[in-house]
Formats: sequence, C-alpha cells, structure tokens
Amino acid sequence: MKVGLIALLAFVILGACVGTLIVRDPGYVLIAYGDMAWETSVWFALAVFIVIYLTVRLLFALVSRLTNGFGGLARWAQERKARAARKKTAQGLLLWAEGDWHGSRRLLADAAPSVEFPLVNYLHAAQAANEVGEEAQRDELIRLAEESTPGSRFAVGLTHAELLLKAGRFDQSLARLLTLRGEAPRHPLVNRLLLACYEALGDWEALLEALPDAESSRAMSSDALEELSQKAWRAHLAEAPAESAWNNLPKSLRKQSDIAAIYAEALIDDGRDDDAERVVKQALKSEWATPLVALYGEIGAAKSKDQLATAEQWLRKHPNDATLLLTLGRLSMRNEAWAKAREYFENSLRLEKSPQVYGELGRLCVSMGEVDRGSEYLIQAASELPELPLPAARGVVENVAG
Repeated sequence: MKVGLIALLAFVILGACVGTLIVRDPGYVLIAYGDMAWETSVWFALAVFIVIYLTVRLLFALVSRLTNGFGGLARWAQERKARAARKKTAQGLLLWAEGDWHGSRRLLADAAPSVEFPLVNYLHAAQAANEVGEEAQRDELIRLAEESTPGSRFAVGLTHAELLLKAGRFDQSLARLLTLRGEAPRHPLVNRLLLACYEALGDWEALLEALPDAESSRAMSSDALEELSQKAWRAHLAEAPAESAWNNLPKSLRKQSDIAAIYAEALIDDGRDDDAERVVKQALKSEWATPLVALYGEIGAAKSKDQLATAEQWLRKHPNDATLLLTLGRLSMRNEAWAKAREYFENSLRLEKSPQVYGELGRLCVSMGEVDRGSEYLIQAASELPELPLPAARGVVENVAG
C-alpha cells in the first residue's frame, strides 16, 4: 500500500514537472525528406516515439506468443507419439516374454523410431524374428539396431552372432565371432559362443585351441570346460591320425578308460594290435574298467599266449568278473585251447547271462560237433530279437553251422 502511494506521488510530481516544461518551452522538431516536411513540438514528437515503441513491443510479444503456441502444440504431439511408442514397447516386451514372436516383433519394430533407446526394441525384435525363422527381417533389424545407437557395433555384433548360432548358421556365426574375438580376445561371451560354434561344426581341433582363452576369460565353469575338453579330445582322437592325437593328449586324459579305448580301437583299425594291447594293458593298471577288459579280448596280438597269461593274472584279483571270463574265453580260442575257452565261457555265463557269452558258447559248441547244445545257446543269444516266424529248428541249426 505504501509503495503504491509513493509511486502515485512520484508520478504526480513528474507530471507537474513535465507540464511546467511544456508550458515554458514546447520546443520545435522538423523532419524533412525530399519535398515532404513534418514539424511539431518536441514533446509531441516524444509522445509519438513512445507510442511507436510500445506498439512495436506489443507486436513482438504477440508474435512470440503465437510462435510459442505452435511450438507447444508440436511438443504435445511429439509427447503423445512418444507415449504411444512406450506403450507399444511395453506390450511388445510382454508378448516377447510370452513367446508371441510375430506380435512382439511387429510392435517393437514399429515403436523403435519413437522411443528414447531404440536399440532395446530392435534387438528384441531381431530375436523374435529369429525365433520364427524370418532371417531377412532379423538381419534388417540388426542393421537398424547398429545404426540407431553410436558405439553399439560390438554389442549388436555379439547378439547377431548368437542369433546366427541359434538358427544353425554356424559358418556365418563363426565369421562374426572371429572378428569380435580380434577386438576383444578375453571377452567371456565371445569365447563361450566360439566354443559352441566349434562344437556344432565338429571342428574339434579348433575347439581345443580355443580352450585356453575360454579358460582364462572364465567363459564357462571349470567343470563345464573340463567336460567339453574331454569330449573334444575323444572326438579328435577318433578322427585325427591316432598316434599324433594321442601324443598331444594331456597325460591326465590318457589314464581315462574311455579315451584309452578309443585310441586302442583306432590302433586295431590300423592293424596295430600289438600297440593296442599295450595301451589297454597300461590303462587297466590305472583303472579297472569293464569296456577295456572286454576290448582286451578282441585284440589279436602277435604273442597271444602272453596276452592270455596276462589276463589269467588279472583273474587272481578279479575272480568273479564275468567280462574278464568272457575275455579269457576269447583269448583261449585264439590259442586254440577249446576246452579252456568253453570253461571260461560257462563260468562267465554263471555270473551273468550275456548274449555275447551265449553267442560265443553257441558257435564253439557247434564247431565242436555239439550242434543241438550250440543251437540252444545261439537261440539264447538272439533272445532280444522280436518274435517272428522261423523255419524248423533243424534248418536253423544247419544255417548257423554253415
């Protein structure tokens, strides 16, 4: 209230002073331009100038207000579009989680250009497209994802490689992963995907070479890496030249019975039965394994008598091992010790009713002239076959004996 009174008092005093000045000397202003001239008092010219100034200010204020109004309308429309995009994104992610790949891809891709982080939309849409085999759509969405976010090339490339691997495009996935590994050799996911890719391609040698990087980057748990390493060595041993693969094999794996069996079988296939006999015998010293015991009886070493003697020494420690008795029977047959072979087979049969033992006894008895008994054993050996019509028993025996 006091401020208002003071302002009013100041205005009255100022008006009185100006009025006194106008009365004392109105002044003179002449404005001439060409043939035109305009003359007036100083005070009137000042008043016109003030009016013009206020009018211009008013016009600028109106224009600014209108411009801001249109800008506000544009912002409102943009915000409305962004809200709709966010809603589509939320719906698309829900459909993605529910496995509705077609609906999810459509909503996420449509909303991507209008959301703050389009990379998320594009990558999820690409995964949805990959799930339904839309490879062209997947690759296009991957391209848009990389273009939408500067600095996302590595992350997008990693996702693309994973999708290619999942889609069975192993060669394409491998090419992208090798590029990524060149940029980040110790990246855990890159190394894990590389192992999966090599495993899918059956490239065991490359997988074995990649294992140290995967281990140093902790791409997988120690147990998983060990299991994969053993699988790779087994497969590599079966495919590569047996001796070179065996020489490169870690010593810890050479003691494993299944790996020793693979190597021994490869040696047998190469006609190197004596080497196979030494490998199996050495492996059995480390681990008494039934498959190795059975394999020992299938090896035709040059010194079959020494082979039989070795197996008979094992019998002292394993007197009730049905597989060892089967092996002893087979080794006895290699040494033409027919009676001993039959005894070993019959002892094995008492411990375990094995089709293999029935078969060995059957053909031994038939060869020894005991056709009826031998045929009974052979029928027992085939007991797991489906029931089918058969000719007379005599015909069966004659066919088997022949």
